[in-house]
Amino acid sequence: MERHKWTGSQLAMKMDVSRMEVSRLLRGKRVGGKKCIGGLIKAFPDADINDLFFWD
Repeated sequence: MERHKWTGSQLAMKMDVSRMEVSRLLRGKRVGGKKCIGGLIKAFPDADINDLFFWD
């Protein structure tokens, strides 16, 4: 988001999810499901998958 200078609302629009969903993800209150995972890939199509997700 910082690199693109996007707000949470802009990211939500690019991910095709609600602004509240993005807010919950950013605050660690929610773990992303299929729609959020797909939305992140859609919003950042050129990003390396390891930059988008943390693996345990």
